[in-house]
Amino acid sequence: MQKSLTSSIIIPEKIQQDWQNMLNVLADLAKVPATLIMRINNENMDVFSCSDSTNNPYTKGDKQDLNQHLYCEYVVKHRHQLIVPNALKEPKWKKNPDAALNMIAYCGLPLFWPDNSPFGTICLLDNKENTFNPTYQLLLETYQQSIEAQLGTLFQHSELLKNHQKLQQEIAISNKHITEINIKLANEIDCRRAAEQNVEYHKNHDAGTGFLNPTALHLHMDKLINTNQNFVLLQIHFANSRKIQQEYGHYIFDRLLTEYRSKLTKITDMSVTGRLGSSDILLIIHTNKEKLPQLCQHLSEIGQTQFSKNDKPIHLRSYIGAVHSKNRVSRSDLLQCAYNTVVECQNLGKTFTISDRSLPLQSSFSEHKIEGYLLEAVRNNDLFLNYQPKVCPYTKRWLGCEALLRWDHPHLGSISNEVLIQLAERNGLIYELGNFALRSAVQQTSEWILHSPNFVTAVNVSAIQLKDPYFVQHIQQLLELYNLPAKNLELEVTESGLIADEVLAIDTLNQLHKMGISIALDDFGTGYASFQYLKKYPFDTLKIDKSFIKNIERNTADQNIVCAMINIAKKLKLKVVVEGIENINQEHFVTQEGVDIIQGYLYSKPVTSDKLEEGLFNQSSIGTPYFRFI
Repeated sequence: MQKSLTSSIIIPEKIQQDWQNMLNVLADLAKVPATLIMRINNENMDVFSCSDSTNNPYTKGDKQDLNQHLYCEYVVKHRHQLIVPNALKEPKWKKNPDAALNMIAYCGLPLFWPDNSPFGTICLLDNKENTFNPTYQLLLETYQQSIEAQLGTLFQHSELLKNHQKLQQEIAISNKHITEINIKLANEIDCRRAAEQNVEYHKNHDAGTGFLNPTALHLHMDKLINTNQNFVLLQIHFANSRKIQQEYGHYIFDRLLTEYRSKLTKITDMSVTGRLGSSDILLIIHTNKEKLPQLCQHLSEIGQTQFSKNDKPIHLRSYIGAVHSKNRVSRSDLLQCAYNTVVECQNLGKTFTISDRSLPLQSSFSEHKIEGYLLEAVRNNDLFLNYQPKVCPYTKRWLGCEALLRWDHPHLGSISNEVLIQLAERNGLIYELGNFALRSAVQQTSEWILHSPNFVTAVNVSAIQLKDPYFVQHIQQLLELYNLPAKNLELEVTESGLIADEVLAIDTLNQLHKMGISIALDDFGTGYASFQYLKKYPFDTLKIDKSFIKNIERNTADQNIVCAMINIAKKLKLKVVVEGIENINQEHFVTQEGVDIIQGYLYSKPVTSDKLEEGLFNQSSIGTPYFRFI
């Protein structure tokens, strides 16, 4: 049992005395030797309060270990009343510790905190057979309600206290910040003259590298274009910049860029170096077409040379796109062409590409436009998550869901989860998208488990995320931040995510698995080595790809493959999830084969968090098996 946040709440002496009086009255009226209030924790239940009856075998502070067929443990676990008239006549209760104390009759109700975590029970016990008439049961229920109301008051007080402490901490931090700001302001007055001399410089230059910033670069380009000067624009994209910045810091990467610039010895007629964002620099040079290929080759060779940080080798993985300026071509068209060229260079796997297209560029580059729009979407928080329920094939209850990235663009329309991940992996935004999906899913699930404690949300993880050395730490921090138990999170990985760096992937997934996070192999059966991975990785779940389900009603081969995969999973004691269920026949087939969870449009398309929460509320509060969204 996971430790509840309410376990630290102290019950005041006044309330304990009220409970003591309740139990004494209850014991006298019901004429039983023992009435108790029990409190449950991770390993046992203890007698929190008991009646002062003469024949009461219990004393305050007595403990009973869990998993011994305790009356009270059963009441807490099943969350409803239990009446045992005579334990000696019922094999299930014959050997419980209370019967050993001659307490053979029992009537108890659960006690819960407002956050739905258990406090314990209130109960009556008798040393002779007793059916506990309705009057005593009603009285017990009245006391239960009274105690839970007091627990509610204590809970609210605890929350207020925590919020007060948090506010005090924030005030202390704010005061500290104010003090620091005052000190900085005093220093700024002394340094104003020096700062004024640098203002103009910093208006036009990147602080980390000294290169021109975009504003100054644009002004310089406009000047060249307006005076009809011919030049070459080279955009250099460093594909591993984010990894270097994450591992060594932004300062080290800035230093690498300045070192890279200093090695451009063969470019004697260079005019300007500018920086665009964190991963790209622009060079404006004056050269002819004949020298340009040699110059680009020189730039790519510099990028492949070794830089060092504390004797550790660092390599810059650069892609270069070169564009010639032409008459009557605007600066924006020139920059767009340079961007498109460097993206094309990276997609083709070349070290440099020289654009020979006429400007302004007429080709659509639809995928590149999507990537540009995606960058804006990430910066503007235009992405969101939808959730597709995972359903028990036998009860039709929602056991969990899969979190799916979505992006609705006014011109491009709806972009799916798969396309978003592919684009993000290509243009280096997978960290931002992955972190957004994980953070949003963890935060949302932490709210859902208050109504459905065992609800599990699955999040897709890319190959690049698995290679991140801080990935495990990041997930652990998210779980702690939103108080989400690890058991309520599942990570889905594909074969491509495993082959990118097998050693690192195994280590990462093992660490996550030890935390209690469920690991699922997604799209099982579509890769060439999927069965090999079952021996190497700590999978809990196999997710059979929907491509095998699509024609399962009429394709014998698909039927046999699905049956084989389910049998293998069962022998390895793995859960089986089948996606792509769209009709009753498909559901009937996989259910007969004994799958654990099914997912598909038969039950629901991916829906918003509000819709999924509505479905969870209906099935838990109203009692419906599931709430269908089609």
